[in-house]
Amino acid sequence: MTVARAPAAAQRAGAAARVAVATMSLGLVGAVACAAAGKPGTPAVAAALPRADAAALQATTAALGDLGLALLREAPGPNAVVSPLAVATVLGMVQSGATGATEHEIEALFGAGRSGALAMRISLPALSAQLRQGDGKAAALRQAARVWIDPTVAKAVPAAFQRRLAQRHGADARVLSFAETEAARTQINRWTAEHTAGRVAELLPAGSLGASTQVTLTAAVHFRAPWEKPFDAGQTEPRPFRTAAGGTAPVPTLNDERAVAQAMVEGTQLYALHFAAAYDLVVALPPAPDGAAGGSSDSGGGMDTMLKSLTGATFARWQAALKAPAPARCSFAMPKFAFAPKAGSIKASLERLGVKTAFTEKAELRPMLGRAAPGSHVDDVHHAAGIAIDEQGGEAVAAAAATVKPKTLAAPAPACAVDRPFAFVVMHRASGVPVFIGRVGDPARNE
Repeated sequence: MTVARAPAAAQRAGAAARVAVATMSLGLVGAVACAAAGKPGTPAVAAALPRADAAALQATTAALGDLGLALLREAPGPNAVVSPLAVATVLGMVQSGATGATEHEIEALFGAGRSGALAMRISLPALSAQLRQGDGKAAALRQAARVWIDPTVAKAVPAAFQRRLAQRHGADARVLSFAETEAARTQINRWTAEHTAGRVAELLPAGSLGASTQVTLTAAVHFRAPWEKPFDAGQTEPRPFRTAAGGTAPVPTLNDERAVAQAMVEGTQLYALHFAAAYDLVVALPPAPDGAAGGSSDSGGGMDTMLKSLTGATFARWQAALKAPAPARCSFAMPKFAFAPKAGSIKASLERLGVKTAFTEKAELRPMLGRAAPGSHVDDVHHAAGIAIDEQGGEAVAAAAATVKPKTLAAPAPACAVDRPFAFVVMHRASGVPVFIGRVGDPARNE
């Protein structure tokens, strides 16, 4: 492993006085050189990935949906948003450096046996690359990935692991001393903020890193796109919304008479609003529970029932149904909402999904850490996601990180009124990849 020298001033300051940061040479033909120390770099994918067939891509897209739904069901509060893409990227980075049960349990999230392995090695990277390419316009979705390696294990990290991260996830690498724990945490959080337009300011909370931390793997996703047809802010007005708690509250509501893609699938009313880029906001409105009009019952009950019934494959059926009829003109009304990113551990959720060995001392991380691997394990996985929808369009951000340590997450409604708890998906139009999945139970609460 080749490590760039730090500036002379940093050398004179001494390792005990500041965090030592250096850029590692990935040694890949065609890779874009990383920026100077302290500035983020974005390496190119160095070699073409094997081609994934359409069925494999579809299965991986469904698996992303299953992962996102599983995390969403466990998220607390009336409002929540998760990014299966960000979490899958970090898990894919861990899988790139794992073997044995550690590797297989992560792969199992995306399919049984060989299909899961191929999904992590080929289909997921192929989908991610497709999302990064956009549709020829300004990219609506930006992704970044980086592995941070402590100097004490830097020489042991196999070059093959670095190549896999660059090829599959477009990830670069930095050597970062975790001995100065808070300075290291600040450095990683600053990188995350830079790649999420400042929205995810503290992905790693205090205490998430330690002097014994060997590796931290991070991924960030930033989506921003205007509507194909913006809403007139002058028509935004307070309208009643039946909250998940059963009450009714006035919330700022977008209003417009426009053609909207609509479909009814298994009792769920679907609307699709086109972004100017290659994405849609798909709104899923479950049937109103009995008595909801009077506000006397739990308006969130229909949402809970719907979410429990969904699978990743459901999104493909939604997408097909929305494409079938021509958009119908209606008076569309939907609340504005903005949920700030809130970081938290998803370790317990992943363990319930079957990813267990990685968090124990039985973890097999030799492809990641070489001779330094014995006893090392994934200490935790952190995730944060947020979204804002207004008259102009939508912006959503997410980040995820895995830390590795050695031994020792009621007024009458218009015809298309979204006026009670609903789910949403920011979906790539061509592939159907669910980049963000969430629910809105109380849009007036910014959390």
